[in-house]
Amino acid sequence: MVALAAVLLGALGLAVVVRHDVSGKARGRPAPTSTVAGPTGPVTTAAVVAVAAAPLVPWSGPIEHLFFHTLVIDASLAFAHDRLGQGFRDYFVTVSEFRSILGELDAKGWTLVDIHRAIAGSVRVPPGRKPFVLSEDDVNYYDYERPRGLGWRLVLDGSGAVKVEVHDVNGIRVTDEDLVPILDEFVGTHPEFSADGARGVLALTGFQGSFGERTQDRASPEWAASVARATAVAGHLKATGWTLASHSYGHVDLTRSTTERARTDTERWKAEVEPITGPTNVYVYAFGAAPPTSSRTVQLLREQGFKVLCDIDVVPRVSQAGGVAVMSRRHIDGLAFAQQAGRLAPLFDVATVEDHRARSA
Repeated sequence: MVALAAVLLGALGLAVVVRHDVSGKARGRPAPTSTVAGPTGPVTTAAVVAVAAAPLVPWSGPIEHLFFHTLVIDASLAFAHDRLGQGFRDYFVTVSEFRSILGELDAKGWTLVDIHRAIAGSVRVPPGRKPFVLSEDDVNYYDYERPRGLGWRLVLDGSGAVKVEVHDVNGIRVTDEDLVPILDEFVGTHPEFSADGARGVLALTGFQGSFGERTQDRASPEWAASVARATAVAGHLKATGWTLASHSYGHVDLTRSTTERARTDTERWKAEVEPITGPTNVYVYAFGAAPPTSSRTVQLLREQGFKVLCDIDVVPRVSQAGGVAVMSRRHIDGLAFAQQAGRLAPLFDVATVEDHRARSA
């Protein structure tokens, strides 16, 4: 996976992903609503209240962790027949595929849990259901993605909900066609799908800003407004159950970097991105490339406050050593569809969720 990701990054010059039921229609009863404090006032949090009312029982077995990238909205642009298009086919999923995956996960009895509960061994789920953690990498809406049929940035709509801004031939619009709004809506109509108000982990780099806002460009006349918008999005996400994480500042492979480079990269993330996201102890390795827990680099991450580290594997695993916990994550993308259908069967049926028409156009 690391080698394959490196090929894609070389092609992109950069870093290099769910859904309702299969029909795309919401099902289940509406969740009651309540409000919690947000960065600019009260925000509605229907799913948190609905989930809190569900009976939960302790879980002591393994915990899956699935990760995605930002979703492909227009497959005709993303999956063009060039090197970049192959990268999108390999490492991303479409909006329809993600919605189908959510529907299958729910039908097969899976429930979202908080990553900190997973690490602490304090996971609780509704009786008869199984826990999993969900995360999304590169929630930055990079320049290379925008003209290829992906979102532009995360925004708050008029009701304070997180949506995605899309720029296409029809102009600029705000939609639900991305991971955060789709998952929020799904949990709102399927309260059994989240335990203790859990959503997912959103991992951000910093070299092209945060949440699609180009907050790295201090010379821009829009910088202060961009920071304010990104901070408001971050505040709402945290208030509604999402966990924010570092994905390094420059999408750095820490297995190939010196400790000093890792220090410079980490300090820059904390200087530019942490004021927007707030403090976090979760670090998601770029490429899934994890140095040994005994290394000076991991010691540095621990000293910088990162105690929960995430790599990549095809089996669920949590290990504790050297003052940190390492949790494996399973990549869900085109490569996984092609190579791991059997391993994914307990989670979802690849043949059902994969959009063959979009991927072969």
